[in-house]
Amino acid sequence: MAENKGTDPTKPELAILKLLWRSKEMNAREIHRDIEDDFGWSYSTVRTVLERMTDKGLISKTPVDGVNIYEPQVGKVAMLSRMIADFSKRVLELDTTPATAFFADSKLLSDDELEELETVLKDAEEK
Repeated sequence: MAENKGTDPTKPELAILKLLWRSKEMNAREIHRDIEDDFGWSYSTVRTVLERMTDKGLISKTPVDGVNIYEPQVGKVAMLSRMIADFSKRVLELDTTPATAFFADSKLLSDDELEELETVLKDAEEK
């Protein structure tokens, strides 16, 4: 998966990435169904956002039997660690990133992913 260092996702794009990180792949109708209540978007708006995300390199699109299947192209841990490090420095003005224990109750990260996140954040902090 590409690590896409240049483009952070918007709030709706991050919601779609979370769906894809959990499901691995989905079509536009499935994505629309899952985020419709949160954003109040029409199906065509979801498709537009999916196209923008594809252009940004956040997701890939593969046609299968006339239906586009979308998959994440950015790693969950890499994206989240970049966002956490950026938030810690830019918003909180911290010289160090928060300990991963802070994220221990996350429903998005497994124990292995938490360990990986800790390693990535430590490496980024040392640079």
